Amino acid sequence: MATALATRVLVVDDDDQGRDDLMDELRGYDIEPFTVAGPYGREIDRMIDDIAGQQPSFVICDHKLQPAGLASFYGAEVVRRLVERKIPAMLLTMYQSTDRLDLRAARYEIPVVMGRDEFRIDRVHEYFDICRREVLAVPVDTRRPHRVLIRVDDVPGGDRPERIDAVIPSWSPDHAVPIPLSCIDAGLIPELRPGVYLLGDVNIGAEAEDDLFFTNVSEIVPAPDDKSA
Repeated sequence: MATALATRVLVVDDDDQGRDDLMDELRGYDIEPFTVAGPYGREIDRMIDDIAGQQPSFVICDHKLQPAGLASFYGAEVVRRLVERKIPAMLLTMYQSTDRLDLRAARYEIPVVMGRDEFRIDRVHEYFDICRREVLAVPVDTRRPHRVLIRVDDVPGGDRPERIDAVIPSWSPDHAVPIPLSCIDAGLIPELRPGVYLLGDVNIGAEAEDDLFFTNVSEIVPAPDDKSA
């Protein structure tokens, strides 16, 4: 599939200077940028309708929209809802440690999450193409789910865990990744303990830990004979 070009890019950002700077950069690449006006408070449906009404080819959305009062919800939910409506969209974030677990929970439904320090304006068409392919249900290889083993390494948090730390042997056999409990079938949670093997859908083609998603983690399975698995 040939790479498509983003021609009309809508930028959602509560920071006026950051938004205007990004829009100026987009103009330098012969892209028509525009935005939406707030405040939206809790009215995410109104924001989604306003965005869709401008018929963007692509949306770049900041994660934290609250500091300057654009909205009380997060950009991750905006991007998730846009993708659900078949509008290609990506998320920009500062990628603070407190955000990582929440973003992992939504990662299956968000094609591109990019830290602001890593975002490159000359790759906008690449980001767009990844998102476009996802809404067309032909994801790039790094976003394709594979049914794989997940080995529980630890269940931090005592009686009130929020996550497990787990190894995905087919991705990295020696590296534990935090997985929110919201990614795991609720019926399995009482059975989670170190050494338990789960079966779930993971995009093991991802190069970076932050790009991994976990979905349909719905089975406990026997440990494989090969203990290195």
